[in-house]
Amino acid sequence: MPIVKVMQHGQITMPKKIRETLSLEKGDLAEISLEGEKIVIVPKRLVKDKVWRELLEVMDRVHEKNKGVSEEQVTRDVMKAIAELREEEYALQNKT
Repeated sequence: MPIVKVMQHGQITMPKKIRETLSLEKGDLAEISLEGEKIVIVPKRLVKDKVWRELLEVMDRVHEKNKGVSEEQVTRDVMKAIAELREEEYALQNKT
């Protein structure tokens, strides 16, 4: 288990392996709490950040699949993919 040093103003540097595993980057948010004598840090993702990352992933897939296809067709494909992601998210939120 890595050991970190508490610096000025209570700052610590999270080990690189942990940051990479959790996909944490400079400026990301985290919730911090105490559980007994343990400090618990939980990454927090804003919905728009999640959606933006998903959109970029979709755009990359669409671009790769559509080399040589017109910009208009790619735009239609991206819009379709966005609609599908929204439907999936809506279905998950309304699952009872």
